[in-house]
Amino acid sequence: MTIQLIQSYAHTWAGAADYLIGQIAAKGVKKGQILWIDAQCGGGTISYCYLVAYWDDGFKTSEGVGTIKYNLQNTVSSWESFYKNAADLVKFLQPKNVISITGSVSVFPITALFVFYYEDSPAEQMQDIRYCSVRGSTWEGAATNIIDELESNGAKAGQLIAIDGHNNSKEDQAIYAAFWNNSLPALGDLTRDNYLKRVTKNDMDSWSDHYQFARHHIQTENYKNPLVVFGATSSVNSGFITWLPNGVTTVFYATDVVHEVKVDEEKLEKTNSKVNIREQRFPNQFSEPARKTWMSAEEKTTTTSSVFNFKHEEGVTLTPSTTFTFGVPEGVQAAFGLSIAYSNQYEWQQTDSITKSVTTKNEYTDTFEVPPKHLAVCQVYADRTTFTAPYTMTFKSGRTSHGIWTATKEVVNMDHIFVPLGTPEADIVEKLKTLSLS
Repeated sequence: MTIQLIQSYAHTWAGAADYLIGQIAAKGVKKGQILWIDAQCGGGTISYCYLVAYWDDGFKTSEGVGTIKYNLQNTVSSWESFYKNAADLVKFLQPKNVISITGSVSVFPITALFVFYYEDSPAEQMQDIRYCSVRGSTWEGAATNIIDELESNGAKAGQLIAIDGHNNSKEDQAIYAAFWNNSLPALGDLTRDNYLKRVTKNDMDSWSDHYQFARHHIQTENYKNPLVVFGATSSVNSGFITWLPNGVTTVFYATDVVHEVKVDEEKLEKTNSKVNIREQRFPNQFSEPARKTWMSAEEKTTTTSSVFNFKHEEGVTLTPSTTFTFGVPEGVQAAFGLSIAYSNQYEWQQTDSITKSVTTKNEYTDTFEVPPKHLAVCQVYADRTTFTAPYTMTFKSGRTSHGIWTATKEVVNMDHIFVPLGTPEADIVEKLKTLSLS
């Protein structure tokens, strides 16, 4: 997975937004891959309107590129009125379709606030969208205070939509505004276990350097664990030279731990099959019975193996070492002879799937007498029972990952049949089917 970005600027906010959306579509960025779109002014002259989009090309989705829309408020109005209007718009959108809520100073006293979202059918129920904001003399202090303000207002993990930084001019106070959806399930506190984090760059480097700082940090953290971004927000700040202000970029993010894994038991399917592993034949051409013992360290073992596999198909891509706990559905527990409380700790591997096995072994030796003028056909075989069903992983941010869960139980055994010498091969194959335990 690679974090990508694209920049856009124009003399108007609408012009910058239209160009950015066109470039996103041209690059084939799919619905759900965009992490954040941010707005900021051009610096000392404030003559350009800048937008930047960050996306994760490792996010799997079958929804295509989607159609990005935006609502732009760009007038002489208070930030409070902008926030309220944005919340009134977002409450009609499906939560998954909201990309970002971002604002910037424009040409004083005009300010701008965007809501970027995917075009889709409206939410089935009106969403309870809430917001808060803080101001401070420093960006660092304001960033700390907005997290405290979110906590004091009851925002929870799984509900957070956006945190954006902006101001009224480069000399004015730092402002952070945050939005959350109180209709969504609360999946924990924002600050417990250092869940909501931030990192800031505050200097006179170019906007391109600031964008690369944000991209690199998201990329680095995303290699370690799945990452959710609540804002990669940039604003101007006064510097030592009045016409060359500092740039401030803060990334608000969280390590997206797995909250819950569910299998759709209504779609659980069961199949039985027999798998041949090895075969050996012992002909007896004499008129007396012949005693045979088929012995092999591998072959004389009866093995019962239960294998549980998750195959990721869509949504958040788990990184290697991601762990989660999963309880096997009761119907599968009974079929596999597992404890009703059976669950296991899983660790995601380098590939898109994870396998967990439980194996027991018992000694078994196949000794028999081959009748006169008969052929003994011995097989090592597995009776395989397989359950498959769709699964959904829900993360603490509320994002999801989907795929197919498979549970396979194999009983590996060895047995034999006797057939008269000269029996046609087709008849031998048919009789071997009787060895299956299924």
